[in-house]
Amino acid sequence: MFKDIVLAVIAVGFGLLLNAQSVSSGLKEEANIYGKVFDAPLRVAENDSLLFHGLYNRKPLILALVFTRCYGVCNPFLLRLAEYIQLRDKDDSFSVLVLSFDPKDSVDDMKLLGKRYGLENNTQWTFAVTDSIESLNRSIGFYPSWDSSIEQFDHDALLVGINNEGFITKKLIGIRQPHDLDLLIASVNNIFSPTYRLPNRNALFSCFNYDPKTGKNTPGLGLLFIALPAIVTVILLLSISYFVRHKPLG
Repeated sequence: MFKDIVLAVIAVGFGLLLNAQSVSSGLKEEANIYGKVFDAPLRVAENDSLLFHGLYNRKPLILALVFTRCYGVCNPFLLRLAEYIQLRDKDDSFSVLVLSFDPKDSVDDMKLLGKRYGLENNTQWTFAVTDSIESLNRSIGFYPSWDSSIEQFDHDALLVGINNEGFITKKLIGIRQPHDLDLLIASVNNIFSPTYRLPNRNALFSCFNYDPKTGKNTPGLGLLFIALPAIVTVILLLSISYFVRHKPLG
């Protein structure tokens, strides 16, 4: 009996952990929104460089962070993005910057990456490296970590929407559905999206309350209501266990 109760508590705890991971991913997508991207110097060819604003001032920008030696998500991530943009029937309202966050990547490495996807002559796409990747990463809230045991970066598959004034309008983590990418492109073109609810005093049951002045989230009542069933279940299981163990033998 007690063993079953312990297993049930572990299952509830695992469910809470999965929910926390989902919330954590959502919070990372909100981090640095409406902040300005760092104006990093970019190298797009051996003798050709420009500042970041030289791209987003021309057209709103979708920024994809990758590294060329990635054995994991980078390739399917870029492939999905390229397929999606190709299906948009030559929508030229934005540009795409594929930027390496690996200091070991060179301009030639990024050229080969573009060629791998048949994008080397596509003017909508730019493949680049920068010597200021740490400052750029901080400005967008991107923190890859190097795992020396497998010689790979542990990182999110991140897309960042940047409007033509250099402000971050939306972030997407992971390989997403076309609808999510539609919202990203709408955001960089300053198109209102009715799916976003603006913060207001009537939103009493939000999981997190976002303060646009500080850019921080604080826990809301909604988070308590989500966790409440699990908390009540654990309390009931512990109570039953206590009474079973202390029940007088008749």
